[in-house]
Amino acid sequence: MNPRKTEFVLTLIAGITGVIAGITGIASGVIVAASSESGELANAASLINTDSEALAAAGGLTVIFSIIALVLGIALLVFAVLIKRNAKLFGILTLVAGAVGFFLVGLLWIVPGVLAIIAGIMCLARKVEAL
Repeated sequence: MNPRKTEFVLTLIAGITGVIAGITGIASGVIVAASSESGELANAASLINTDSEALAAAGGLTVIFSIIALVLGIALLVFAVLIKRNAKLFGILTLVAGAVGFFLVGLLWIVPGVLAIIAGIMCLARKVEAL
């Protein structure tokens, strides 16, 4: 019987959904940045030049934060594989990665963040009985 199977599965699902959240954030940031640069949006929404530039900057910042969130999602996949070797260390890293993602992409990180935080707490709190 695998003693850390629950933590492994939770962290694995958190990593997969984290990668999906990162890719979704990158795509939405690129769309916002690209559409704000077009003159059609500025004319249709009657945006002035500074508003259009601010929207482009926000889209670029979203792309940067989403790339970091994508890296966190990939890191969670690695942590899931390594969680059986040193549960305390990778439990702390999983907990930190789950919490940091909320600051990066906000609502896109709800599912991976909650799952990673639960898995991290389980790694730190649960005692595994030796067979």
